[in-house]
Amino acid sequence: MGTCTLVCHEMKTAAILIAVLVVIVGAIVLRGAEFVAMIRPDVQRTASEAPRSAPEGGRRRVTLFFVSRDDHAFREERREIEAGTTITDDAKRTLVELMKGPSGDDLSATVPRETKVQNLFIDSSGTAYVDFDQGIRNGLMGGAQEELYTVFSIVNTLASNFSQITRVQILIEGAETATLAGHVDTRTALLPQYVF
Repeated sequence: MGTCTLVCHEMKTAAILIAVLVVIVGAIVLRGAEFVAMIRPDVQRTASEAPRSAPEGGRRRVTLFFVSRDDHAFREERREIEAGTTITDDAKRTLVELMKGPSGDDLSATVPRETKVQNLFIDSSGTAYVDFDQGIRNGLMGGAQEELYTVFSIVNTLASNFSQITRVQILIEGAETATLAGHVDTRTALLPQYVF
């Protein structure tokens, strides 16, 4: 009788511990799913093609990220660039297209038109280092939100089009910069972010 009480008590304790573990694991799984959902792109695709494309006949289709005038969310715009001989060439040409601004009236430009890409290289860890001239800083006229769109339209455009690029480090005149206009920390390489 005493043995049964002791065994029954241990079994009850074990059952409670297993239930607690199940709840903790479930919470971790749900939290992870929520995190994935938060970083998933919330963009309106303008065409049915896949977001990444391969060079075809000397042309490469790329996806650029601009901001909608209606809801101030990122929207994609497809363009074709002349395919270069390297991924770095293609990445530079893609940024040049981004700096030209959107073709549609419903979208806003995100990078000042006077900006120039001086250099771009990709390291073995997947970080693209993009060196801009001062035009990117001097052309920013808005506040924190405009700076956020500028930075992440660059990051998202590069990371979405080139599987070799997972994050982007913005440089100005060959040096790291703490921020472009005082609001967004650009001291380290940034991962894509589609929703704010």
